[in-house]
Amino acid sequence: MVSRRALLATAGLLSAGALTSRLARAAGPAAAPVHAFPLSIAVAEDEAGAPVRDEAWVDAQVAEAARLFEPAGVALRKVASRALPPRLARVETREDRDALAAAIEARRINVMVVASLRDVDDPRRFRMGVHWRRRATPERRCVILSASALPTVLAHELGHFFGLGHSGTEDNVMSYTRTGAPVFFDAAQIEKIRTSARRYAASKALDPA
Repeated sequence: MVSRRALLATAGLLSAGALTSRLARAAGPAAAPVHAFPLSIAVAEDEAGAPVRDEAWVDAQVAEAARLFEPAGVALRKVASRALPPRLARVETREDRDALAAAIEARRINVMVVASLRDVDDPRRFRMGVHWRRRATPERRCVILSASALPTVLAHELGHFFGLGHSGTEDNVMSYTRTGAPVFFDAAQIEKIRTSARRYAASKALDPA
């Protein structure tokens, strides 16, 4: 159900300033920088050798994630871009997801962009993204993005990477419900992201970007 606030925003009756104020209240004061984290992007190619998504699409996903993580003091920067072979372009099973582990680069947040991503629990459905851990070696994990992913999907999956669960609040980054209003992390989520970021930085599990 679309909220009254979202309807007012759509109709132009709720000002951009009011929407900004709402998000600022949720996020709290601007956070001091914690760390800059590296994103290593791997894009699958189709049988003709063309990437399933171009650099502009990838950069838009990264930019939106960076914007949403900024209130937590976390910077996200693309530090590498590479190709995945066509055999990895369509991810249908758990084994297909596990196969992406071979392309994981150490000490970076790995993002794999594929042509399609099937739900392994309900094969009738397709997903736009997932945060995946390889079963045999769960420390080897990555974000998998489908070429059909909407602009905030990378931010959602990175939220899982930084320890967040799903939210039932509409327009929250970690929710599946969108009304057309701006998406946001709430204050508790921002604090959890900061805590995880400090842990990653202290453990040196990720290289500085």
